[in-house]
Amino acid sequence: MREGNRTINDVLHAVAARFELTREQVVSERAPVPFRARRIALHLACRVTQRSFPQIGAAFGGVSSTNVLFAKRKIERDMIKDAELAAEVEGIKASLLTK
Repeated sequence: MREGNRTINDVLHAVAARFELTREQVVSERAPVPFRARRIALHLACRVTQRSFPQIGAAFGGVSSTNVLFAKRKIERDMIKDAELAAEVEGIKASLLTK
């Protein structure tokens, strides 16, 4: 379910700030970025933007829509098991939705 009307750029900046990365590091497949940061950004892009999976994937450097869906579902599953992760993702999401 979509919960906002933020841009992918908003998501990238929020996740980059939280993990002390650059926007480019979050988007780049080659940069040594924790998978978790990139997956959180993909998950949030699915939740708080009105963009399709292919549009989100394109903004992340050509990630396939299948991989966008995988990242979204992976974070959702991990949030059920990991309260710290859930709080972190929900905190970033809340900051995005209150802008």
